[in-house]
This record gives sequence, C-alpha cells and structure tokens, in this order.
Amino acid sequence: MSQDDRAVTDPDDAAGPAERDAPAAETAAGPSAPVKTVTVKAKPRKAAKRKAKAKKAKPPVSTPDAPPKTATEPNTAAVAEAPSTAPIPASLQHMPAGLFGAGLGIAGFATAWRETLVAFELSPVPAIILAGIACGVFIALLTLYAVKVLRHFDAVKAEFRHPIQGNFFAAATMTAMILTSNLVTTLPGIATVIWAVAAIANLTVTIVIISIWMSRDGHISHAAPVWFIPVVGNLIIPIVGAPLGYTDIGWMMFAVGLLFWVVLFTIVFYRLLFEARLEGPLRPSLFILIAPPSLCFIAYAVLNGGLVDGPALMFLGLALFTLLILLPQVPSMLRLPFGLGWWSYTFPLAALSVACTLYADAVGGVVPAALALAAIALVTLAVAVVTVQTIRYILAGKIFLPTESPLPRP
Repeated sequence: MSQDDRAVTDPDDAAGPAERDAPAAETAAGPSAPVKTVTVKAKPRKAAKRKAKAKKAKPPVSTPDAPPKTATEPNTAAVAEAPSTAPIPASLQHMPAGLFGAGLGIAGFATAWRETLVAFELSPVPAIILAGIACGVFIALLTLYAVKVLRHFDAVKAEFRHPIQGNFFAAATMTAMILTSNLVTTLPGIATVIWAVAAIANLTVTIVIISIWMSRDGHISHAAPVWFIPVVGNLIIPIVGAPLGYTDIGWMMFAVGLLFWVVLFTIVFYRLLFEARLEGPLRPSLFILIAPPSLCFIAYAVLNGGLVDGPALMFLGLALFTLLILLPQVPSMLRLPFGLGWWSYTFPLAALSVACTLYADAVGGVVPAALALAAIALVTLAVAVVTVQTIRYILAGKIFLPTESPLPRP
C-alpha cells in the first residue's frame, strides 16, 4: 500500500460524500459482525486543482542538445538590436567651419610678423614666406569647404544656423581681407577687387547671422565669445580699405564694429558671471575677447593716418587689461584635450601684437618696443604649439570625424 493509501475505520472521517451516503449494508450484520475495512485514496481539493493546472500548462521541452537557458546567458535578441559600435569613417561632410579659424590665425600671424619686421627695419622675407603659407592654407580650406557645399549642402545649412559654428563663416571673409593687405602697395587694383568682394560677403554674413539671432528662441547660456567674429570682424574693413582710399566706408564700418563690441561684450560678460561656465571646447574662445579692442586700436590708428592719441590708447589699454585677466586661466585651459578651438588663441594674440607694434612705431621708446617684442614672442609661441598639436590631430585621423559641436546648456 502506498503512502497516499490509508486504512479508514470511520467512513465519516475520511471518505468523500459518496462513501458517507452509501447504505450501511456493510455494517448491518450487527455488533458481532466484523468491521469491514474500506480502503480509499486521499485527493485533497487543492492538490487536485494544482494537478489540473499542471495538465493545461505546456512546459518547455528540454533536450540534451538544447539545455535550458540560465540567467547568465546573453540575450541574443538584445544584442541584435543594440546599435553598432563600428567606427564612423572620416568624411568631408564632417569638416567644421571652425577650421576657418585656423586660416584666420595663420593670416593674422603672418601680418603680425610683417608689421614687426617693418617697424624694426628687418628683412621682409620671413613675412613673405608666412604670407605664402597663409594663402596656401586658406585656398586649401576654401576648396575643401566648396566641395562640402556641393556634396553635403544640408549639413552646411545646419552648420550655418548653429549658435557656435555659424559664426566661423565670417572668419573666411576676414581671412581674405587680411591676406589682401599684402597686395595694397604692390597690386592695388587686384587688392581693391578682393577687398570689396570680401567686405560685402562679410557684411552679408553679419546681417544674416544677426537676423538668425533675432528670429530664433535663444538663451543667455548660448552667448559665447565666438559671437564677436561676424560683427566685430567688420573692423577689418577699414583696416584694409582706408589705405586703398575708402576712408568714409571705413569710418562707417568702424562704428558698426565698435557698437557691437560694446553690446556683445556686455551680454557675454554677464553670461560668464551668472551662468554655468563655458564648456571645455569653448574655453579657449575666451581669448577672442582680446581681439575687439585690439582691432579698434588698429582701425582707429589707420583711419587717422597712423596717429596714436587718447582714444587709441584707451583701446590698447583695454586689450592689454583683457590679456592680464585671461592669463591666470591659461594653465587650466592647457589641461583640456586638444581641439580645433585652440586656434582661438592665435588671431586675438596676433591682433594684439600688431596693435603693440603700431604703438611702438608711432611713439618710440624702449618700453613700447619691449612690449611689441613680447607680444610677437607670445603669438609665435601660441601658433607653434597649436600648429604642432593640429598636425598630430590630423595624423591621428580625427580631422574629418564627426564631433559634437559644443553648445552651452540652457
């Protein structure tokens, strides 16, 4: 007899309803008759329900060749749906407009050395070589970006409307005007044509970008020093145009650059004080704050025929004071990973070097000359460091890889 089978002497204790209602024929023989033992099989109701559910269920079939999955097995479906981690190939589509900042920095560096060599009556050969390098870099950048315009026009439109990258389109027109200054004395006719085209293009870019600023929902955290490039860049128009005879237009554009320098400086400085600090890739752009007062000094001096008076000295003083404010930030900036934004150091320092050289040439003296030499040494060091890092960046194959354009958090 199994464990579930048991002998029951009292039908009322363990028997089901059928056994309890059965006739008592089995015990009717009387008291002397032997008690008949009834053997039943216990079937509790809960156990019966579980058994019924077990019959309905369809358990998975386990075979030796296909063992059941465990919790540690990878989910192949999830792996199949996971995004691919394959590296994205370099493409001209990802060429940033910020590369024009490199061309602008090299052109400004060549101009700084030209003015230094002229002021100290040295051979102009190094300046000519640097100007040739700057022209070659600029032509290469223009050619590559022209191909991008033809092949990836949608990417170009998106970049133009970007709050950060869109400002670098004006760097191309500024570079063209700066390089034209090398032709003012030798080829004035060609210089006038190139200057006029570049000046109109720069003014057009300025108007379009300001219109974009006024038509979109902006935020104070989007303000960055790169905003100075399209509008304050108009100060280069009088610097090159006045020696060509366009003094009236030069004064008009000087007013535009001066006004927007004051307005944008107020906005950007407020953002630096009361909003989150600039994103890492944007921090070198703080040196752009040196460029507006330096360009104001140069433009004012050129429009006045080289005269350095009180207003000119005010602009130079503001440029030097801005440099002194930024110097303590340099150690932390140099600890940042290298990016193309490092070219933001170069053109502002080049503009400051030109301003210091013009000041030394106008007033004479040992202190102004020492200031000019210190400025050209500083910009030379900056260009050398950034150039070496850029070459390493290119050799590492990162130049045309997609990068997230830094945008401050709103």
